[in-house]
Amino acid sequence: MRKVTVITSNPESNSLTNAVGKAFADGATSSGARADIIDLYKIGFNPVYGIDDRNHYLGKAPVPEDIKGLQEQLADSDVIALVFPIYWYSMPAMMKGFLDRVFCRGFAYYPGGKPGRLAGKTVRIVLLAGSSQEWTEEAGIDEALRNQIIRQALGKYCGIEDVEFMYVDNLKMGNDDPERRARAAKQLEQVREMSADLI
Repeated sequence: MRKVTVITSNPESNSLTNAVGKAFADGATSSGARADIIDLYKIGFNPVYGIDDRNHYLGKAPVPEDIKGLQEQLADSDVIALVFPIYWYSMPAMMKGFLDRVFCRGFAYYPGGKPGRLAGKTVRIVLLAGSSQEWTEEAGIDEALRNQIIRQALGKYCGIEDVEFMYVDNLKMGNDDPERRARAAKQLEQVREMSADLI
């Protein structure tokens, strides 16, 4: 059975971010996979790269206890989905801290740039945006994120080649406009279908 792990980052438990994460997981299970959701806020994840992380990076200490289980879950997954809103044209601090601490040297990659235990995984990054995908692309934000996350971090360092973005766009917080709600519902269904097709 294929295993899917979805990581979400939004402080609101009933956020559209978490609804997208659930839609991704539902799509995977509808195709026979086992899917788990890691809500970084719900588990109280500490995104701060601290001295224990630094000492591990320098080879002076073991992996911090609070990330061992997360690393094992990712290593055991066939598909990993990162679901987060775009904040200031980048990822939220919580998701960045997740990458900083969990995708660390000795796990996701090794000294000299050799890929680690995530090499060959399938990764989908679902970006929630208030603007349209077209505007994000025209403004150069999409390209900057693709270079930083896909080509450099996940590709060059981690050896993950099957990485794609998907946008859930044109969002506005607190907007109950029927047209916007219908668009969001349609995008949730597209996330489910995309996930189901991966399995």
